[in-house]
Amino acid sequence: MRLLVLDGSRVLRSVVGRLAPPGVELEVAESLEEAMKVLRRDPPHAVIANLTPVGLPWEELKTFCQRQSPPIPVLFESCVHQSAEEAGLSPLNHSAFFLAKPYGIEELRRHLALLVTAAADRLRPRSASPPAAANPYRPSTGGPARHLKHH
Repeated sequence: MRLLVLDGSRVLRSVVGRLAPPGVELEVAESLEEAMKVLRRDPPHAVIANLTPVGLPWEELKTFCQRQSPPIPVLFESCVHQSAEEAGLSPLNHSAFFLAKPYGIEELRRHLALLVTAAADRLRPRSASPPAAANPYRPSTGGPARHLKHH
């Protein structure tokens, strides 16, 4: 399973690399532009994005992910914004989530597990998909991207 980590610094990718379950391959993009290239070329199974810098068109990323069939789950996290709306994102749904900093490591671990579960649901053949309630998230510039394997 591939998880795209969009982060201009090394902090989020390092933490996610340590917390991601075995079998999750991290792909790193350092900018929104780079992430959009990855998404268009070879969409990952899920995305986690640090909403820095402020003022970028993050809604474009969210909309692109939601328009895939099935949608690509995406977790936005921010130290600047305290809500998705404050970050300029339209209302969230079963495939787009938000986590405001500061948060504890266990909270991030829980959100990563839920994101991976949502991505696994996305990988199932449509006929074998569990009911919507089974997904724990529901109702509730530079060069090429680099791959990091988590074992």
